[in-house]
Amino acid sequence: MKHTIQISQDQSLFTVITEGDGDAQGIISFLKDIISHPEWQAGKHILLDHRKLQIDQIQLAGIEKVSDYFKTIGPKLGDGKIALVMNRHIDFGIARSWENITRHDVVIRIKVFREMDQALSWLSP
Repeated sequence: MKHTIQISQDQSLFTVITEGDGDAQGIISFLKDIISHPEWQAGKHILLDHRKLQIDQIQLAGIEKVSDYFKTIGPKLGDGKIALVMNRHIDFGIARSWENITRHDVVIRIKVFREMDQALSWLSP
């Protein structure tokens, strides 16, 4: 799994572009990269462009591992929004499962989308 991070010109949006076969370790890796980035501050928004990522090999234990890590970094994420954009139906379903077991334990608002335009609209102020 590969990822790159792009930051909007006004530094309010961090975009992570992923590709390949996703796993829990790869997802945790880009989350660590976000919160350790010198421009990161709690409350900023995150767009996860997972349209070229396949996560159908992640088992329930992997989803829970990512959720547990996400909950531990919740204070560093703050009260912004995180939008996930998924391409395939199976990946969308897995991402929604993660959203459902995670969202009640963090302040950051989480939403999974199939369309980039909808995600960007939701992230807009």
